[in-house]
Amino acid sequence: MTDKQVLQLGNRLSSLRKRKNMTLDDLSAKSGVSKSILSQIERDLSNPTVTTISRISDALGEKLSDFFLKIEAGEVNSIESSKETPSITSKDGLCELNILGAGETVNWLQWYLLEMKPKGVLDSKSHGPKTFENLTVIDGQIEVICGTSKEKLSKGDTFRFQSNKEHSIKNISKQKSQVLMVNYIDPVNGSFN
Repeated sequence: MTDKQVLQLGNRLSSLRKRKNMTLDDLSAKSGVSKSILSQIERDLSNPTVTTISRISDALGEKLSDFFLKIEAGEVNSIESSKETPSITSKDGLCELNILGAGETVNWLQWYLLEMKPKGVLDSKSHGPKTFENLTVIDGQIEVICGTSKEKLSKGDTFRFQSNKEHSIKNISKQKSQVLMVNYIDPVNGSFN
């Protein structure tokens, strides 16, 4: 993340915590994330993993996607350099999820570029009812496990599935894999968790 994006995340966390009338001690106890780490995130001194952000958002009773909403509406037409694209790192440190989608669409459409080092694994909880995920392998080979289904995908393959249950993506190649990930909801009945 650039300093600007880390700052937005830190400010966002501080704002949400204060809106819930929670102290750092309260949030730490409820999330299981240490007070010092929470303080570092709020002061823009830490780049938290997806797991850490997920635990914090659960403790705040907020959707994970809320952490990435733009605080202020920007220009309708905008270009962000690759250095400005916010990213989060997986728990194992081997996966980087680059957030390509606009904050304005995060409640119904999200898209990412997932870069995975060999043996990298990205675990995800259910995204909620009537949610769907599309994965297109740009480079490498991955394995997707969703419920009892296990699929192997190679460069050029696309896999679409309902993401209403826990699922994981694993890089099974000996090189870095890149995957375009698009998540969306049923426009009538769905919502992201």
